[in-house]
Amino acid sequence: MPILMYGHQKIGTLLGADFMGGTFATKQLSYQHLLELLGESQRQANIGSWELEIQEGTLWWSEQTYHIFGLAPGEFEGTRDAYLMLIHEDDRDKVKDTYLRTLQQNTSCHLTYRIIRKDDQIRYVKESCCIVYDTEGRPARSLGTLQDITKQKHNEQALCESERMLSTLMSNLPGMAYRCQNDEDWTMKFVSDGCFGLTGYTPKELMHNDTLSYASLIHQDDRERIFEEVQQALEEKRPFALVYRIQHKNGEERWVWEQGRQTVYQGENNIEGFITDITEQKMAEAHQRLSAHFFDNTSEGILITDANARIIEVNKAFVEVTGYAREEVLGENPRLLQSGKHSKAFYQELWETLHTTGRWRGEIWNRRKNGSIYPQLQNISCVRDEQGTTTHYVAVFSDITYLKESQRKLNHLAHHDVLTGLPNRLLLSKRLEQAIQQNQGTQHPFLLIFLDLDHFKHVNDSLGHPMGDLLLQKVATRLTQATHTANTVARIGGDEFIILIEHIEDETKIFEIPNALFSCFTAPFRLENHEVRITGSMGICVYPGDGEDPHTLLRNADAAMYKAKDEGRNTHQFYTKELTTKAYERILMEQQLSQAINNHELYLVYQPQINMRTMEVIGAEVLLRWKHSTRGLISPVQFIPLAEDSGLIHSIGQWVLEAACHQAKQWMDEGLSFGRIAVNIAGPQLQRGNLPTQVKYALQKSGLPAHKLELEVTEGFIMQHASSAIEQLEELRELGILLAIDDFGTGYSSLSYLKTLPIHKLKIDKSFVRDIPEDADDIAISKAIIALGQSLGLTLIAEGVETIEQAALLLDAGCLEAQGYLYSRPVNTVDFPPMLASLADKKQLLRTPFNTE
Repeated sequence: MPILMYGHQKIGTLLGADFMGGTFATKQLSYQHLLELLGESQRQANIGSWELEIQEGTLWWSEQTYHIFGLAPGEFEGTRDAYLMLIHEDDRDKVKDTYLRTLQQNTSCHLTYRIIRKDDQIRYVKESCCIVYDTEGRPARSLGTLQDITKQKHNEQALCESERMLSTLMSNLPGMAYRCQNDEDWTMKFVSDGCFGLTGYTPKELMHNDTLSYASLIHQDDRERIFEEVQQALEEKRPFALVYRIQHKNGEERWVWEQGRQTVYQGENNIEGFITDITEQKMAEAHQRLSAHFFDNTSEGILITDANARIIEVNKAFVEVTGYAREEVLGENPRLLQSGKHSKAFYQELWETLHTTGRWRGEIWNRRKNGSIYPQLQNISCVRDEQGTTTHYVAVFSDITYLKESQRKLNHLAHHDVLTGLPNRLLLSKRLEQAIQQNQGTQHPFLLIFLDLDHFKHVNDSLGHPMGDLLLQKVATRLTQATHTANTVARIGGDEFIILIEHIEDETKIFEIPNALFSCFTAPFRLENHEVRITGSMGICVYPGDGEDPHTLLRNADAAMYKAKDEGRNTHQFYTKELTTKAYERILMEQQLSQAINNHELYLVYQPQINMRTMEVIGAEVLLRWKHSTRGLISPVQFIPLAEDSGLIHSIGQWVLEAACHQAKQWMDEGLSFGRIAVNIAGPQLQRGNLPTQVKYALQKSGLPAHKLELEVTEGFIMQHASSAIEQLEELRELGILLAIDDFGTGYSSLSYLKTLPIHKLKIDKSFVRDIPEDADDIAISKAIIALGQSLGLTLIAEGVETIEQAALLLDAGCLEAQGYLYSRPVNTVDFPPMLASLADKKQLLRTPFNTE
């Protein structure tokens, strides 16, 4: 500690100088010289010296010590306690304790503390001192130096703060700072804490690790390129910047950006740099590229405007759809595309929706550059910033011209008949509902006419379906031309048409309307090389008297049409309530017929077929009968057509086939001689295409030999489906089954087809037999059919033979076989064997003059 004494007498002691020996003048000169040297040295080093008399408490300061404290020699009291008051209060106890410990332990001391100068400056000083003992070993003096280290201390503090800030910066940087050796592993000498977030490894794992190096984390496809670029940069003594991939500890692939340069540290060449993760940036760039690709290549047009609705960008699809070049629309308002087809209110609602919800979606018509307008499906979205302010509008649209056209076509197909182009049942129903709504208040009448072509099936059977379709088209044309454009002519299926006559100016002329429609059929129809005449039957009902809803009106018109059919066709009938009853009965009969098999109401009867020359039974035709539980016997003329129309004929026909085969096999087992069993096949059974399969099943189930079964198919149906019919009949003939054409002469057989049919018998229809021998035409027709059959090598059988005269004439013409009431009425299963016995007894009575026996 410095002491107050300021005199030359202490210099010798301080310097440890030996003034003994030599002259006093020499000593005085040396002393003065040393004093000057000491003072100059202390000033240069900013070091003061001091000496403390421990027992007396007096001390001596050098000049530089006073300078350090900022005091003059007379400005300090000179006591030890006063000196302690110049020490910063936070350091005072530390100084006292250190000095006390020095006295007790007989050691030197070194300490740093703060003082407070006269001008209130706080200075840092560094003190060193030692203790001098007297001859008795007691502490006598304390000697020391004092150096002002304020500037050094401030530098140290600044350095520490700088290091702290650097450390904080390093810890918070999104990446890793490093220093590494320039070797093949890039051995790390230093890495910042950011390495963990970057690589998943701690600094300890990446530094001085024989099993792991940063270089090993670099993607193998990038490694060679990275090393080459770094080495080239180092050779050229320039910094480098790299982008490459690394593998994170968790196995993920990360993209990084690295910047570095060569440095010299502790005499060694090193590489220092910084690496940061740019994976998100790379993903954003990829997304941006994808978005740009989508923007340029999507088939939807895209238009972007600023907040003021000025176009700032469009894509290629926009150019293709609108015809405008990109440069032509930039800076323009999208209203240049407006077609003029929408009202001002439409656009006001659009903008209100857009501002309220942030988006609008809908159909809109716009105008191309060439002036044509087109429909588009458009989505408009608002783009808003963080404050919710709209910055842009984005419109994405598709040209739906083709979609609209497809919808129009589909709508037309859904509401129109494909063949004729007329409205179909769906559109008719809608127009019928509209007519009812329009006339409900006024009660103005309108007509609903149900038209069905007469014998249209014969056209299909004789000329084929293409000619039938052509006829329907020509009929549709004539009907349309014969009616007012405001009326509706519809085709609801097959050869059925509906005419809705709405505008009747004079109700007294209602009855003239059917005649106008019948005039459509006066002239023949030219079908390519054919000329065809055809008529129609009409059923008419009048709104509101005959019905007040579409269903009732259509039902009643249908009932009236069937009444016209019953009246001989080529006529019309107005609806009456009695017709509804008949229609209901038809529906009820259909329901009851569907239950007839399960209720055991259907049964079979058998009519023998006779060889008129030998009077032997050569077969039995199976006929179906229906005995209703309450209505009694129902004629086949009533229920067979109903079964065919409803589709019940398939299940009924299969039942008939199986029951007949079963009964025939039973008679065979009983030794009964009946020839063959002949079963009628309905047209729909043949049309379905699986008749051979059904026949095989019936034969297998019953055990009946195939040659004991004969199938009869109507002439008209064979000709209508000639190709498929021949194929199935061939398969049946190969089974050994005999085939006959029923009702021959009533259809329109082509001789070329007839020659190819795999048949063995023709049945002459009873309509040609009934009036012979009185009717010369029937005789001629019957003889012609017989001659035709003989020329084709076919067996002939006449049905409906009731007299000896008819049998004689047919036999004389060459027809050997017959069936009819002359021989036996159809009988049931129980009466069939007795009937055969009675025929044998009456054989002589039934002989014709041409019998040889």
